Amino acid sequence: MEQKMKIRIGSWKIDSRSLIRIEWGKFYPKLIVHEKFEKKIKILLRLLTAIGIGTSIISLSPVFSLMLAIVLLGIEQFFEKVLFEYTIFVVQPYPDFEIEYSQWLTNGYLFPNPEFKEKHNLIYHFGPAYKTRDYANKFFEYLKSWNQAENPSEDLDNNICLSFILEEDNSYTTYFYANPNRKWLDHMFYHYRKNNQLKLYGKNQQSMVMQMIYWKNLKIVEGTSFTKFIDEQPENKEFFFAPFFIENGTPIVLEKSKILKKHYSLKKRSELNKEDVEYHYK
Repeated sequence: MEQKMKIRIGSWKIDSRSLIRIEWGKFYPKLIVHEKFEKKIKILLRLLTAIGIGTSIISLSPVFSLMLAIVLLGIEQFFEKVLFEYTIFVVQPYPDFEIEYSQWLTNGYLFPNPEFKEKHNLIYHFGPAYKTRDYANKFFEYLKSWNQAENPSEDLDNNICLSFILEEDNSYTTYFYANPNRKWLDHMFYHYRKNNQLKLYGKNQQSMVMQMIYWKNLKIVEGTSFTKFIDEQPENKEFFFAPFFIENGTPIVLEKSKILKKHYSLKKRSELNKEDVEYHYK
């Protein structure tokens, strides 16, 4: 199974389990080691062999000699069966413009008039509201590059993840990021593994992704558009993820940059675990 690891920008701390770990097989534990330690493992095996030869010429009691031989054999067999991994590291392209975190002021919503919603098949709009129209347009054109679909304005495969996390202080945090499990990544990793199966024979591929994650925390005020959106918009029904820009204090939707989606997630902070991207960012 491929392992996808996320690295938080600013800390650059990598879980050591991505380099050395033990997994339990069907009948015995299996040591999985990154290929950077391959030479050291081979040196250790030679050292164990040398110790075995050396002890064989030393006068030891038969019982102690047998016990030592069994221990050395067990250790040697454990390291003989080590599975080596190599790393494929994919970096999500950065935007070709400067990220201005102060641009994201709030969130914008657009709700169709109930009288026309069903008749004209109108759907809800949601998205970050930025200071300027130009930045809103540039940012969403960049987001569309995450969506490797025939039509970047339609993300029905959830290549762009959108989530809302309810915080304990009566606020919510909006997150969006490229889906670390998007299909085209698996396709790319598969072809790399296939093309290198002879060169790297016997080694397991460790697949890693580094990407940007964006989030904004906002207070929940009774009767706000956020509560209306999560109450009335099902998590698996189509809506438009669209940028807004602030004009005269009001969020205005930028229709030309909108993205059709039908996925978002809603959780309480207490419901998150370490497998959730949002767990690591607040």
